[in-house]
Amino acid sequence: MDMQILRAKITQVLQKGETALNLRDQDLKRLLPEIGQLTKLTRLYLYDNQLRELPPEIGQLSNLGELYLSNNQLRKLPPEIGQLSNLRKLYLKNNQLRELPPEIGKLTDLEELALEGNPLDLLPPEIGSRESNAIINFYRQLWKKTQSLNEAKMLLVGQGSVGKTSLVNRLVNNTFNSHENKTEGINIQKWTVKTNRQKIQLNIWDFGGQEIMHATHQFFLTKRSIYLLVLDSRLEEEENRLEYWLKMIQTFGGESPVIVVGNKIDQHPLDLDRKGLQNKYPTLKAFVETSCQSGEGIEELKYLIEKEVAKLKHVSDELPLAWFNVKIQLEKMKSDYIPYTQYQNLCQKKEIYDELSQRTLVGFLHDLGVVLNFQDDPRLYDTHVLNPKWVTNGVYQIINDNKVMTQDNGVLKRLELNRILSLKKYPQDKHLFIIDMMRKFELCFDIVSDEKFLIPDLLPKEEKYTGEWKEALTFEYHYNVLPNSIISRFIVRINELIHESTYWRNGVVISYEDNLALIKADREDKKILIRIKGNEKTRHNLLAIIRSQLDAIHKTLQRIELKEKIIISHHAESDTVDYRYLLALEKMGEQEYIPPKIMQKLKLKTILDNIEPDRDDTALQKEYADQEIQINELLKDLQNQGISLEKAQEQAASKLANEVRNNPKALVKFIKWIQFIKDVAAKTAVTEATKGVIKLTLMILKIPLP
Repeated sequence: MDMQILRAKITQVLQKGETALNLRDQDLKRLLPEIGQLTKLTRLYLYDNQLRELPPEIGQLSNLGELYLSNNQLRKLPPEIGQLSNLRKLYLKNNQLRELPPEIGKLTDLEELALEGNPLDLLPPEIGSRESNAIINFYRQLWKKTQSLNEAKMLLVGQGSVGKTSLVNRLVNNTFNSHENKTEGINIQKWTVKTNRQKIQLNIWDFGGQEIMHATHQFFLTKRSIYLLVLDSRLEEEENRLEYWLKMIQTFGGESPVIVVGNKIDQHPLDLDRKGLQNKYPTLKAFVETSCQSGEGIEELKYLIEKEVAKLKHVSDELPLAWFNVKIQLEKMKSDYIPYTQYQNLCQKKEIYDELSQRTLVGFLHDLGVVLNFQDDPRLYDTHVLNPKWVTNGVYQIINDNKVMTQDNGVLKRLELNRILSLKKYPQDKHLFIIDMMRKFELCFDIVSDEKFLIPDLLPKEEKYTGEWKEALTFEYHYNVLPNSIISRFIVRINELIHESTYWRNGVVISYEDNLALIKADREDKKILIRIKGNEKTRHNLLAIIRSQLDAIHKTLQRIELKEKIIISHHAESDTVDYRYLLALEKMGEQEYIPPKIMQKLKLKTILDNIEPDRDDTALQKEYADQEIQINELLKDLQNQGISLEKAQEQAASKLANEVRNNPKALVKFIKWIQFIKDVAAKTAVTEATKGVIKLTLMILKIPLP
C-alpha cells in the first residue's frame, strides 16, 4: 500500500470516529506514526503484511482491545506495547520474534497471546516452549523484579572405570583417591566457575558406567549443558566406545558442546584422529589429556570448560526474582519429596499467589532439572515435588540389582524393594511411587498389578526359539546409532499383546488377530527387525500397531537418524528397499518397480498395499471429519451441563484415551488421525477445542506431541 493512501485511510477513520481498522493483506512494509492518533480504535487488523517493526506511537491506542499482527516479518515489538492497558487479544503468529519486550508484563487484561511460528530463542527455552498463558504469566512476574540465572549443567559420560568421579574430585576439590568406589547411579555436585566476569554455578552430573540415555534422559538434559566424554587413554577407541558415545550425545544432547577428555595419560598417551572426529561431529569442541593422579592437564581442562560455558545460550537468562527465591529454597531443602501443598505454601511466602503462576514455575523448575513434578500425568499430578537425585538413584538401585537380573530374570516383586532400597531413604509407602516413576520412564510393566513387574532391560540376553519366519511380511528400521532403550521401551508399551511370555532382552513376539510378529533389535548392525506371519489380509494391521509404537518412541529422541526398509521379495538375492523411496515413486505416478538384483517388474501398488493399504488421504478425510464432529458434540453436551471448556476437554480426552488405550486397532487409527492433521492441508479445519482434546489425550497415553 502506498503511504499516501495509508495516510488518507487513517485520516478517514479518525474523522469518522471508527473503532475498527482493517489493513489486512495490503503489502504494508511499515506503519505510519499517525496510527497513534486513532485513540478510539478497539480492533486493529494488520495480519498478512510485510511489517518488520511497529512505530512507538502504537502505544497511544489506549482503547485497543484486539491487535492482529500474524503473518508479518516482525523481529521485535516496541516497549510502548505495554501501554495498551485494555488489550485482551494479541495475535503474533508466524513472525520473526526472538523474544518479547518485558513491558508485555504490564498488560494485565491480556487473555489471548498467539505466538506459534516464532523462533523465541532468546526466551528461556523452558518458557518459550510452553502455552501462551504460561508465557504471559512469565512476563507478568518478570516485570516486577529479576535476577540472572547464572547456571549451567555439565554431564560426564563414558564407560565404567574410566575415571569420571576422580576427574570431578580433581576439578572441584583438587583431590585424588586411588581407591575411589564405583559410582552407582548419579553423583551431583556444584562447582562455581568464572566466565565473562560472572560467577556461573555448574551442576555436575556424574553418571556411573551405565548408559544414561535410557528413558530417564529427559530429566538430565537441558539447553544449558556441556558434556565431558571421558576416555581411558590406555584403551583403544572401540573399547572406549568413542563414536558410540559421540552419536548418543548428538542424538540426545542437541547442540551441546562436547570436550573429549583422555584420562590416565600418566600410563598411556591419547591416540585419536582428532581432526577427523571434529569434522564428523561439529559439536566436539576440544580434546584434552589428563591424569587425575598427578593433576596433569587439569588446569587446561578448567580453561576449556570455562571457555565453552561462556558461549552457552541462556546461562544468564533473567528470571523473576520471586521464582529465583523459590528455586533457592527448594534446593536448600533436605527433604527428598514434599507435598504439592507445601510447595504452594512456599510460593505464597515468596509472593507467588495464583495457581497459574505456581504451576508455570514448577513446570519451569522441572524442565530445569531442579525438581520433578508431573503435571501431565493423572497418577502423579499434584502429588509431590521431588528431588531428581532421589528418584533416579532409587530407580538405578532397582535396575542395577544383581539378584533381579541374574536369578529372577528381570522379574521384580514388590516385596524385594525392602531389600533393594534403603527403608530410611525410601520408606515402604513410597515404593509404589518409585515403581510409578519406572512405569512413566517406560522401564517396567505390571505382571501382577502393583505386586510383580517385568524390567525388559534385565531380561536374559539369550534369544528364544520363535519358529520359522521365511515367508513373513518384513519391515526394518536402520539407525545411525541404536539406543538400548528403544527395544526395551517397545516391550513395555506393547506388553498387552505379548505372545505366551516370549521375550528376551533384545526381542519379543506379539500376537494380534490371526497374526504373530517377531520384533528384535540387532545392536551390532543397528537395526530393529520386524517379521509378521499369519493372515495375509490382516498382517498390515499388526504392522501398523508396531510402527505406531516405535514411531512414538522415535519422536522422543531428538536427533535420531533412521531409515525404514522393506524386503519386497523372498528371492534369495533380494535386498532391502527404502520404503519412503517407494512411496515417493508412487506419488510421482510410477506404477512399477524393478528391484536391482531380481530385474523383474513388480506392481508398486501391490508392494505398498502389503505394508499400508490405506494411503489415500482423501478417503480418510471424511472418517476423520466424523471423528471431530463426535468430539465437538461431546464438548457441547458437557458445556450444556455447566462444565467449563477446560474441564470438558479433560473429560473428552479421558474418554478418548480409554477407548483407544486397550484397542490397538483404534490406537493406530488415532495416531494416523494426528498425523493426518499434521500433514494434510485440511488440518486448518480442525477447531482449537478439538486440538486441545487431542493434546490432552496424547499426554494421557504418553505419546509425544507430533
